[in-house]
Amino acid sequence: MDLSSEEKKKINSLRRTAQFQRSWKAIRNILTWKERVQNYFVRNMFLLLFCFLGGSSLMLLTDEGILPRSEFIDALMMLLVRLGIFFLALHIFSVLLYNLIGPGWEAKQKAKLRKLYESDILAPILQALYPSSEIDMEHDIAPNQVKEVVPKSEYYIQSGILELNDERDLKTVDLYAYNVEKGNKGYYDVTHFLGQVYSIKNTFSLKGELRIVPTEHFLLFENQGYYPGTMQDGKKIDVEDIQHNEHYNIYCTNEQSTRKFLTPTVIEWFNSMTSRHKLSFYSNESRIYFADCNNQSFFAAPQHKKSLQAWRIEETAIQLKYAFYFANEVTEMLHKNEGFS
Repeated sequence: MDLSSEEKKKINSLRRTAQFQRSWKAIRNILTWKERVQNYFVRNMFLLLFCFLGGSSLMLLTDEGILPRSEFIDALMMLLVRLGIFFLALHIFSVLLYNLIGPGWEAKQKAKLRKLYESDILAPILQALYPSSEIDMEHDIAPNQVKEVVPKSEYYIQSGILELNDERDLKTVDLYAYNVEKGNKGYYDVTHFLGQVYSIKNTFSLKGELRIVPTEHFLLFENQGYYPGTMQDGKKIDVEDIQHNEHYNIYCTNEQSTRKFLTPTVIEWFNSMTSRHKLSFYSNESRIYFADCNNQSFFAAPQHKKSLQAWRIEETAIQLKYAFYFANEVTEMLHKNEGFS
């Protein structure tokens, strides 16, 4: 997938605006603040070491008679001693202060980075591609609904909601779902889901609840990981398609409506996804949710200096375009499904 010539022109014009440049500079300052703090500590240690070595060297040289003792040498040694004491006290104070306010400050900087990136970088790019779109940074896609379509986890971290503001009421977010576990070297994150979650209005004749989750096989054993299973008053069903039964589990509360929905067109489309995506699907009578677990964050801000240097506005625009292309692919499949358009 690529950008059209008109889209490239809009993106390049956006990149050259004063507002975009100011915002990008602010992001760079946020990401490099820790490096500047580290440089500050290194500079203090270097000055402390210089004072210690300089004073010791002068003392040794005068004791050995290599340098004549004089008021100037004595004053210089006293200056180096006082500077050494000052830099030692400054270093201890700085370490204590950083340990006190550093973690909270870092958390605030991360929140500021996300807000700045989504509002001043991502939103203008999105609107250059889709003028009616916007990013809602104040809300999430309902967490209780997100949990219905992604693996069960302790923590669910969403990006701002990208809203296309079309007749489908299409919304999408980056989602990172994970657990925190304790190992021999301390605590670490165990990723259960990294990708995008999409939501559209259910304007189809699908009744009740339906969940379709991917499965994996090892020898004769089937495993659907941490994806949720059957819902209350629901049951697991199979379809008359071996490939689909091997790669997906289906749970529903209204079997008649579900089987009407699962036409050969829908089943074939899900089968075609097995080599490209780890796709899951959930619907209730008001909305449809589908999740693409691709181990990528399309909408996340750069998190360190290396990713900042590697960031390209064209690549970000292509990722945004692809996210909505994938959503369009799903909704087109649903509309082509006879009896549900």
